[in-house]
Amino acid sequence: MVTVMELPNFHGGNQSLSDLPVEVLCEIFLKLPMRSLLSCKCVCKSFDELIKSPTFIASHVNHNSSSKTNTSCSVSILVIDGNYRDRSEHILIGTKDNSVTSIRRVRQSNPLTIPTSVIGSCNGLFCASLEMIGEQWGSHIILWNPVTRDNRYLPKPKIDAPERQLFPVFAFGYSPQSNEYKVVRFISYYSSGNITLPSPSDVFIMQIEVYKMSTDSWTVLDAKALPCDGPDHMSLESDPFLPLHFGHSTRTLFLKGAFHWLAVNPKNVTDVCVAVVAFDLEREELKLNSILEPRRILHAKKGQLEVINDLLGLIVPHSPTEYPPDFDIWLMNDYGNRESWTKHYVVEQSTGFARPCGYFKDDLLLMVDNDTDNSLFFYNLHTQERMYIFKYGQFYYEHSCSYVETLVPVSKRNVVAENADKVMNRQC
Repeated sequence: MVTVMELPNFHGGNQSLSDLPVEVLCEIFLKLPMRSLLSCKCVCKSFDELIKSPTFIASHVNHNSSSKTNTSCSVSILVIDGNYRDRSEHILIGTKDNSVTSIRRVRQSNPLTIPTSVIGSCNGLFCASLEMIGEQWGSHIILWNPVTRDNRYLPKPKIDAPERQLFPVFAFGYSPQSNEYKVVRFISYYSSGNITLPSPSDVFIMQIEVYKMSTDSWTVLDAKALPCDGPDHMSLESDPFLPLHFGHSTRTLFLKGAFHWLAVNPKNVTDVCVAVVAFDLEREELKLNSILEPRRILHAKKGQLEVINDLLGLIVPHSPTEYPPDFDIWLMNDYGNRESWTKHYVVEQSTGFARPCGYFKDDLLLMVDNDTDNSLFFYNLHTQERMYIFKYGQFYYEHSCSYVETLVPVSKRNVVAENADKVMNRQC
């Protein structure tokens, strides 16, 4: 039986831990490892109510997000076994002092054990698409918290896209202004259904809808034309729809309250010009961040966006025909100013055919090599050293993101009452 710890009282008698002020208890709980914190919920009712209160959960999220020691890298891979059957695995990689300290697998909260494809992670929550046989990717979405084993199945999106649609783009994030978790879904297609060779008279259509966890519902947005101040071949015509097309492999990143993507002109998908498009999560508005001029940043269309040292970054191949390939890393020093793009790093490779997956922290770039030794490793941008995570069998990289452990509730039954803060002062 778990009992409340008694503390020595130098003025005589004993004092229980529950007699401490709530502020002191919160400070103690914030510094505990997650497993110990969960154990404290079983000590007594007041501890349980305090730890699951909105105020403490918010403080715990802020504490873990600002602490580098509590940040892990979440990686999703598709593993191929000896019988050529595939399964998705989600791995958490802990690092400290430029060394891998732990590797553990995330246990999904999906009781149906259906294969999932991770869309993103935010404040300890994962958002993933359930891969249902015979249905389009992204038709069934789940949110889950690996720590609490809590999950929520989202209602089916409202927009029914044509079967021959372009690949849907999803994003998952949190807006602190409205204290709202949101999932954004972009569906785009050409009116003729011809994805590869649209005709000049073809109409490009993009539809956007947003899910809010507080209302547990989707809202369809009005996809208005996006003002574009770039070169002539990137300017708007008379088309009332968004003029930019997100590629299948486009990486979504979150910076300064907005999601960012690389996009091209759907009227001329072979054009080398590419733009950075942002979606403000609070205002739910699209905007053009910058045009990447091909004469200055070569091969930008083949690049990927990253958040590097709190700056908007772009990783591009130094030369698409070079083997092994090197990569240039550009940073936007002044957010929103396209003239401030500056090349900061060069990733040089003497062997192998590794490609960058994403920037983690402390100048560590996550990379995968599926060509020579089938390995996953961190590449130090300053020392150019490789820190191998593992050398697996046959696997394919799918997704990576930063992850912190939190107690953020997901299921509706775990929503705490509005007066939860008051009960924190109750005694055991």
